[in-house]
Amino acid sequence: MTDPATPATPASTAAPAEQLRLLDLQALDTALDQARNRMQQLRQDPAFRDLQQALTDRQAEAERAGAALTEARAAVAAAEQEVSSVRDHRERNQKRLDAGEGSARDLERMMHELSTLAELQDRHEEAELEAMDAVEQAEAAEAGTRRLLAEAQAAARDRGAALKAEATEVSARGNELTKQRAALAATLPAGLLARYEKVRARNGGIGAARLVGNHSEASGMPISPADLAQIEQAPADTLVYCPDSGAILVRGTEG
Repeated sequence: MTDPATPATPASTAAPAEQLRLLDLQALDTALDQARNRMQQLRQDPAFRDLQQALTDRQAEAERAGAALTEARAAVAAAEQEVSSVRDHRERNQKRLDAGEGSARDLERMMHELSTLAELQDRHEEAELEAMDAVEQAEAAEAGTRRLLAEAQAAARDRGAALKAEATEVSARGNELTKQRAALAATLPAGLLARYEKVRARNGGIGAARLVGNHSEASGMPISPADLAQIEQAPADTLVYCPDSGAILVRGTEG
């Protein structure tokens, strides 16, 4: 009596109907491999990676533009303070001059200082205007980066949502295929299933394929007359193999 824990010995024979079911099993396995590959592609989607990188770049640009705008506004505030300070100084001196406070020398000095302050105020006001122009430019640049950032966010969000939706579909399809495969595999003799799995593992995912005429669907190549003669002479319940790929060849499937 065979120990249930002992792996089944791979079979060398199988009823033709069982061999035919290997083709159905192969179709399910191929579909499962495709689902797994697609899921991997979705996880590594290059377009999404590019969009995420673009989003990171746009975020950095927006942050730099925001910092530049803050700096430009601070420059305006500083210029305004300079203008205000000089203006207040001029007004105080003008009041003293108008009131005739001080000696003639003091009044002469204040007149000279008023002239100097007027020139200084003009320079500060010019600097203030330049700073205000810089703020306008910084605001336009910052608005542009925010617009590009919003576009990058939307593009990445849309691509991510599309990938997630497809991944959900692929996962559901993979789960259904897995159930179908388990049900079909349960109908096959353990030895035959073990043989199929072994061949499939060493053959890049192809464990069984049709023999159509003299062509193997596993390799896509015609089989030599000598090899084909040996295959045709083998009993119907004997497993035969593709000479080029090593896959189990299922006969009698034309039509």
